[in-house]
Amino acid sequence: MYSRQPGASVPDPSQLYAWRRKALSSGAVAPLKEGPSKPEKSTRFEAVDSSVVEIVVGDVVVGAGSDIDPDHLARILRAVRKA
Repeated sequence: MYSRQPGASVPDPSQLYAWRRKALSSGAVAPLKEGPSKPEKSTRFEAVDSSVVEIVVGDVVVGAGSDIDPDHLARILRAVRKA
């Protein structure tokens, strides 16, 4: 039951943990004994400046900052298309 459904309350989803404890203590479900075979590795990514957009026109890449005037960008793109 979702907490957004009529008659449901926010604590209803937390019942999953109570059901899990009951299932484990009754023996209906066996606890997981084996962990992951090898530790998970994650790659760290550096944040990039998201205020720059790159527009590809043919084989030309035009980079523009978020503060560029839209009319100026339109003139640049028209010039690139004509070149």
